[in-house]
Amino acid sequence: MRLPSVNRWLRVAVVASGLAAAHAADPREIWEQAVQAKGGRERLHAVHSLAVYMKPADVTMRGLGTNWLFAYPDRYFEFDGTGVGGSQRALVVDGTADRTAMDATGIQRTAGRLTALEHDRLALNQVVYLLESAWLQPQPVEVRHNVLVVEAAGRTYKISLDKANLPERILSIPMSSEKHKVVYEYRLQRYREYQGVMLPARVALIGGMHEATWDVDYEIDARYNPKLFERMPDLANGPEPWRQR
Repeated sequence: MRLPSVNRWLRVAVVASGLAAAHAADPREIWEQAVQAKGGRERLHAVHSLAVYMKPADVTMRGLGTNWLFAYPDRYFEFDGTGVGGSQRALVVDGTADRTAMDATGIQRTAGRLTALEHDRLALNQVVYLLESAWLQPQPVEVRHNVLVVEAAGRTYKISLDKANLPERILSIPMSSEKHKVVYEYRLQRYREYQGVMLPARVALIGGMHEATWDVDYEIDARYNPKLFERMPDLANGPEPWRQR
């Protein structure tokens, strides 16, 4: 006599579980949760520059580390001191002017146009560190097996979130119509708060069979000299020439 009652309870439980799963699978809702966990849209959109200081965490990596200055939305500076044999590289990129220039191991290169890699970086540095900014708002598409799928700047991003709704893995792949087929994978851990923004203190970049792991510190709204992007980089100016006035 109790079986019908039990069956009804099971049916109700299954329906309730299905409704909950359908609700949780709304990509827009999950994106909003992630944005809120990062610090909230208002705070994220208020970030105009971000300095990123990366020290090698792997025993196989040597050198002075890598320093970035992201001047949103479309300029950045990179100093890379982890090259083979202690080689170094300084790079300036200006997306508006479609200009990039490099000093590799003390040999200044002629300025040229942005490559596909540098175009990728302009969007990647906003998605990986901020999720969204005042200039780039990825569009949620779907949720696949607890992975949020969004699209931005001609790429598809698959974002795995941890229990705190913060990104722990970001996979960036080109859309099917894009000829540039490079895939980027980031693993993000040890989040800390920087002026209201949650940022990972451990970042791993995986490319093919190679994985580089970094201990990372940040400076939000770092003050910089905008003229840096108008001249050739010079390694003699050190890893943070953007601080010069």
